[in-house]
Amino acid sequence: MNILYVGSCQGFREAGKSYYIPKKLVNGFTRNGHNVYAFNDRDFARFSNIFRSRKWGIRPLNKKLLEVCEEFAPDLIVLGHCEMIWNTTLSAVRETCPGVKIVYRNVDPLIHEQNVKDIQRRVGFVDGIFITTAGEGLKQFSSPDGFVTFMPNPVDRAVDTGRSFDNACSVDLFFAGGPLGESDARRDLMTSLLTKRPELEIAVHGCGINKDYLFGKTYMDRLAQSKMGLCLNRTYDYHWYSSDRLTQYMGNGLVTFLRSGTGFEEFFGNDDLAFYADEAELLRKLDMFMADDGYRVAVAKNGWKKAHEAFSAEKVTQYILDTTFGDGLTLNYCWPTEKY
Repeated sequence: MNILYVGSCQGFREAGKSYYIPKKLVNGFTRNGHNVYAFNDRDFARFSNIFRSRKWGIRPLNKKLLEVCEEFAPDLIVLGHCEMIWNTTLSAVRETCPGVKIVYRNVDPLIHEQNVKDIQRRVGFVDGIFITTAGEGLKQFSSPDGFVTFMPNPVDRAVDTGRSFDNACSVDLFFAGGPLGESDARRDLMTSLLTKRPELEIAVHGCGINKDYLFGKTYMDRLAQSKMGLCLNRTYDYHWYSSDRLTQYMGNGLVTFLRSGTGFEEFFGNDDLAFYADEAELLRKLDMFMADDGYRVAVAKNGWKKAHEAFSAEKVTQYILDTTFGDGLTLNYCWPTEKY
């Protein structure tokens, strides 16, 4: 098939984000035998006018998308967040490309009202919606004209190449996050860990503690030099929701800490992933791995292998195809596959 990916992928400014989900989806579709064209909507909007303004580029962006569809004739269009793409443009695309399937994917948590509105905006205009949250809460986005289902954050063997369990790592525990507000549980936890385990080499990047943000090769190299990684979500109230740090850490061979109760226990065991219920258990397990390096390496390797097999970019993109074109599931998927 011809597959058009529309979103923040490739483009003028995305080299430092080449390990993000869009690139992995493009790689997965390609390895599954499809011809993929990536169209960076934000870059085009910004560089379509002399002011380098996304706002001033919205109209030419929508016009350009129609031109791309006329030239490329996609069988499937996968929309990233694409907030500047009008629904009227999607309707025009269907006239230009009869039979085309259009799906929308969203990786942000449902706790944010604006994100829920962004998803609801596409209901009735796309054939399918894929969200990195599972459970009956997805029903609010279903409609007679389209389905909604869960998709996991993918692991890509061409991107997630680190094997930190094979390395003489200089970092004991790693966490990277964006700027956080003064009242944030993630910031409080990292501050507490730094205070209670000063003897450990804990690398914190961002998280409201500093502005030492990492991207690109620097970020990936840092993962390869870290024994363990802490995956901290904005929320733990949604089934199978996790930050994409989970698959980045596991996919690069770190022992990965994740708070229990999110549903990932349905697939991963304690020999694959370091689940913890509270800070006390996190500290206890952290000490346990530091005291037994052989066990730490074994858990990291188990998680790495299981994540690459279960959440590979090829499997995730094949799931998108299976559910969108309605031919039934062609593979065994470990994640919730309910369609609403």
